[in-house]
Amino acid sequence: MRNLKTILFILALVVSSSWHVVQAATTTDSKIKLDVSLNSAKQLVFSVSYGGKKVIQESPLGLNVDNNKLGSNVKQLLRSASSTSGDVSYNIIQNDRHRLVLDIRVFDDGIALRYRIPTEGPVCIYDEQTTFVFPSETHVWYASGPFQYGYIQAYQERLTDRIEGELLAPPATFRLPSGVYAAITEADLFNYHGAVLLGTAPNSVQFGYVENEAYVKTGTITGIPSDKYVHSVVRGVPWTVSPRKGKKEVVTPWRILMLAKDLNGLVNNRIINKVSTPPDPTLFPNGAKTDWVKPSRASFAWLMDGDNRLSLANHKKYVDGCAKLCIETVVVDDGWELWQDTDPDSHGRDKWAMMKELVDYAKAKKVNIWVWRPSSKRSGNKTDIGILDPDERERFMTKCNEVGIKGLKIDFFHTENLFTVNFMEDILRDAAKHKLLVIFHGVNKPTGDSYTYPNLLAKEAVRGLECVGGEKTWAPGPAWPYHNTVLPFTRWLAGPADYTPLNFRSFCSPEVTFGFQISSIYMYTSPMLILAADIDDMLNCPARSFIENVPVEWDETIVQPESKIGEVAVLARRKGKVWYLTAVNGMTERLLTTRLDFLSKGSYRMEMATDTPCNRKSIKMISRKIRSGQQLREPLMSGGGFVARFVPVK
Repeated sequence: MRNLKTILFILALVVSSSWHVVQAATTTDSKIKLDVSLNSAKQLVFSVSYGGKKVIQESPLGLNVDNNKLGSNVKQLLRSASSTSGDVSYNIIQNDRHRLVLDIRVFDDGIALRYRIPTEGPVCIYDEQTTFVFPSETHVWYASGPFQYGYIQAYQERLTDRIEGELLAPPATFRLPSGVYAAITEADLFNYHGAVLLGTAPNSVQFGYVENEAYVKTGTITGIPSDKYVHSVVRGVPWTVSPRKGKKEVVTPWRILMLAKDLNGLVNNRIINKVSTPPDPTLFPNGAKTDWVKPSRASFAWLMDGDNRLSLANHKKYVDGCAKLCIETVVVDDGWELWQDTDPDSHGRDKWAMMKELVDYAKAKKVNIWVWRPSSKRSGNKTDIGILDPDERERFMTKCNEVGIKGLKIDFFHTENLFTVNFMEDILRDAAKHKLLVIFHGVNKPTGDSYTYPNLLAKEAVRGLECVGGEKTWAPGPAWPYHNTVLPFTRWLAGPADYTPLNFRSFCSPEVTFGFQISSIYMYTSPMLILAADIDDMLNCPARSFIENVPVEWDETIVQPESKIGEVAVLARRKGKVWYLTAVNGMTERLLTTRLDFLSKGSYRMEMATDTPCNRKSIKMISRKIRSGQQLREPLMSGGGFVARFVPVK
């Protein structure tokens, strides 16, 4: 008995002393090594190696909570590992006894980390110390602010040596001197303020929080008044957050670092989905395969020429055209809520009676109808209060069900503060209860929210086709060919966008060709692929078969080695046994040579829609037999492009 007591006493001393020892720990996973430790100043730091080479140098971690810099002046760093998943957590104890938990997950192609703040009540977040320090001479492509945190601004390229003072909208993409590619963004953003990246020093980007200046000045929760609508942000605004109902901690989104040896590995990175919260089975019994979650192609009349684009009659015309083109959906955009006052076919009927007429007309032709609505009352739509109020949201969604509407395009959020993030989740949850699909427009970046809520098919969060014409005002930026060859390797890393590709009229920038336009629907893909072209132009397009058959979900994507960010993007994509090759070119004419190694052994019938030499507004069709492994050589104009389809020959 005495010996047993002695042993227990010694064990107690060991446990007690280890509690006070500051520990360094290493997490490894094949290619990637992540070190977490305390530096000489007792600051929590980390570093990352990829393939044996340092890609992130010693970088600080931590949060400023209630004006306490958690992660600085650390007394105890205690490591625990999951016996099942291999995940690692660190309990961080400050000298003043404040606590913070750091969760870490390491994958073959990157890392994820997040914080958990033990609390039963609200806490105030002042800023975040999470920083990524890159080697000197690292290239970075990013969208800068200020409007919508940069999500409809143009991308630019810089060396990380020169980013101090910059705002970088996630995801930002980096190419290190070693040739390794990296991208930084966040995932599982719920009940928290969305983050940006701030260039705090040469080669250093730090997670931080900003707010639209209009919200700060006016105190408006959402829906900025027209006279206060400004395109600028305020940095360093403290904000308050409480745990989710029934929880005793505040959980931050995951901070994501994607890593790859080439662009193909970067584009095929799936870390965001891996760390995102799974769908609620009571809302989505089979997750993304739930029977009413149906991705589709769509058309909308917003960008067409003419004064009657928003009329009931014109939308019936679009239904007719979509039925001929095998396009499943027509989106009725801003303006339908005024039909009873503006449409000559109203005949005293209200907007819902007219919408029911359109839905029934479309249903007879096997076409679905979606409707647009603003998130809240705002300038330019004085008659619509939006769906901020829960009762109004319930009435609206119930009415959509009654008339047979299948989906909603909700617009004008313009911030990703805590309130708006929670508001968007409320919309998605309520829409799911009504079996309604959703896309968000005028909104922040995807963060895995379409994984958690499969009824969210896309978020705009991009300087897309609708921005043509705003280059010198509200959507400034360099030439479209450069911008468009950056997008597949930056914005699309976060998730699908509502780019609204394809147009052959006024919204087709002369900087890009018609060959680019037809290729764009295969390059800027989305589970809700809204085509912006006039319905008559699509019906009469020589490349009509590429419009009729464009998939919205893909089985495989391979980035061709000829791709270079900002210069040319070339992707091979497979649906079933059919392969597609899509290419968009930057500012410099080139002869693109690419090997068809992605094709399985055998012969194929190739159909191609490409540029017509010396005519930027014409599409040339090519058809010929080809074999796997051959080289394809195709000239590309400045801002040009092509798409080719490869069907196996039996």
